[in-house]
Amino acid sequence: MRVTGKITVASLLVALAVAVSAMIHGAGKFEWNGFYPWVITPYGLFVLIFVFPVRQSAARSVAGCVAAILVLAFTCLFYLNAMWFSVSSTSALIFIFAPMYLLVGGLAAWGLTWLLLKKRAENDANRI
Repeated sequence: MRVTGKITVASLLVALAVAVSAMIHGAGKFEWNGFYPWVITPYGLFVLIFVFPVRQSAARSVAGCVAAILVLAFTCLFYLNAMWFSVSSTSALIFIFAPMYLLVGGLAAWGLTWLLLKKRAENDANRI
């Protein structure tokens, strides 16, 4: 596994830990409910998309790493702000909307980064 793959996995695991700890903090204790699968789905899906494909190009691997770091940043922004810094009574709604935002945004960041890196590699190859 490349270094970017290790960074990708580590970023997604930390993001998953932040999301689950926010759910536990919001509930006051660990209590399994139907939101856990919804909240952890983006991270599992991203591992499957960003890490598991065999023989990834450098552009795809770096794109997965960049997207995973962005997902981690937005996970922290969403969940930490909602559960620890917000005083709003509706802050728990973040568990409904954040996974959707993370799925769309993470896939968009990955695709855009991959496209840009792929174009750059093609341009560099054409210059030689």
